[in-house]
Amino acid sequence: MRDLEGYNILLDLYDCPVENLEKVSSLKKILGESATKAGFTVVGRKFHQFKPKGATGIVLLASSHISAHTWPELRFVAIDVYSCKGKDSAKKAVKHLIDFFRPKSYEIREIERFR
Repeated sequence: MRDLEGYNILLDLYDCPVENLEKVSSLKKILGESATKAGFTVVGRKFHQFKPKGATGIVLLASSHISAHTWPELRFVAIDVYSCKGKDSAKKAVKHLIDFFRPKSYEIREIERFR
């Protein structure tokens, strides 16, 4: 029996406020906060600012990762939350991300990787 549970949540967030999507500084802040609120241990970070606007980034976790890629011109962000700590931790991070990006609509796909 495994002590860990692999759980992956993919988010597509539509019609988000543009100011939350343009700058890498916002993305760094929200991904870090989401990891902390979910109880994850951050072990690394890598981000990139697109010109003139938009950002991509990943927060590496001891128990996997949270990544995001924004398209301000489409008011869209794609997010991947992968947790080896299980479903509850991943869902805490997702709630915080949705609260921050404030999409008018969104799609969530949940994948159980192993149990």
